[in-house]
Amino acid sequence: MRKLYKYLAASILLFSGYVSPVLAEEHQPMLDKNKFSLGIGISTNSISGPESDKTGYQFFGAYDLNQINLMEGVNSAVEFGFMDYGFSGSSSGVWGTYVIDGAISGQFGWLARLGLDFGDDNGLMIGAGVDYTVNDKLDLRGEYVVRDEVDSLQFNIIYRM
Repeated sequence: MRKLYKYLAASILLFSGYVSPVLAEEHQPMLDKNKFSLGIGISTNSISGPESDKTGYQFFGAYDLNQINLMEGVNSAVEFGFMDYGFSGSSSGVWGTYVIDGAISGQFGWLARLGLDFGDDNGLMIGAGVDYTVNDKLDLRGEYVVRDEVDSLQFNIIYRM
């Protein structure tokens, strides 16, 4: 786990070292506080083998990347979080994903994610789901996320700052 924190810290330092001079020239803050979101969620997690499905939880932070929109109507963000899968013993992980989302109709939308899980289920993390916007500050999400060994059906609540 210490190795993970070292890699995470090194990545943040490299990113901030690259981005800070560019933004400093424009006299803008590096990060806009209005683009941050916080989320919590519960999940049903399954693995192949004799263990039955378990209930887990997660909490995470997100940052909107409005400047990196792939096409009109598609938004993007990065999310970093911690998830406990609920299985016996230590079954948790820190994860980071790139998320894209867009509108379907009215307050309903779609989302997809791709990233990495660092923990008991190291490796690729990919998922898709639906989103319901309650108001300008609150979203509800339902997602199916697949990792190396753990598949999760998740319900998350997102609060935009």
